[in-house]
Amino acid sequence: MAFHGMGGGMSAYLEEQKKRGRKTDSNTLKRVAKAFSPYKIQIIIVLIAIILTTVLGLVNPFMIQFIFNDAIGKRNEKLLIILVSIMIIMPIITGLIGVGQTYLNNVIGQQVMRDFRNNLHAHLQSMSLRFFTSTRTGEIQSRLSNDVGGVQAVVTNTATSIVSNFSTVISTIIAMLIISPPLTLISLGLLPIFLWITYKIGNVRRTTSKETQESMASLTAMMQETLSVSGILLTKTFGGQKCAQDRF
Repeated sequence: MAFHGMGGGMSAYLEEQKKRGRKTDSNTLKRVAKAFSPYKIQIIIVLIAIILTTVLGLVNPFMIQFIFNDAIGKRNEKLLIILVSIMIIMPIITGLIGVGQTYLNNVIGQQVMRDFRNNLHAHLQSMSLRFFTSTRTGEIQSRLSNDVGGVQAVVTNTATSIVSNFSTVISTIIAMLIISPPLTLISLGLLPIFLWITYKIGNVRRTTSKETQESMASLTAMMQETLSVSGILLTKTFGGQKCAQDRF
């Protein structure tokens, strides 16, 4: 997260964010891609794991069809044992791949978070003295800890979930078309309703998340002001404990 305006301080930055609203421009996408670029190999491995788990997850539905049509229908016990064994083995393989994918996801996410904090800290070091005199220390600390921490779920889970869900949808549609085209068309007809609901809920969550981070910044700034040595001495001297508690 960049801090703009040498003289405007944090308020100028927040004003700019309010003007931008919920738009994501090309510069933001480029910065996100740049943040992940040092970990291309790990990301490729994660993508391969996602595709593998998606493909393997489609095996069992076809196995069920083969069991009823070819094994049970034709009374082929040997084929039945083979197909059931495949159905037992597939979830185990998928689970093992999923464990490795989750581990690698978290490794990549923590490394990206470390880079974010390092870059933000280096940027803060280059800011003018006027920036620090016009911005509360607690707000700066909140941007460095709370805001970057708020991105962690997006970095570790959301990006891979998008790829996983997309590959699952495509592969499932293909499998459904093979098994039953009419039922596939009926299912796809309901898809726009769920997309609209998800879009509306996403907007509400975006607004709520933004308000939460702003509240965390104010809370951190207030704690830094009132719970420091000088702040607590001032509060006790003027008997402001009740006021400070109400404000908290």
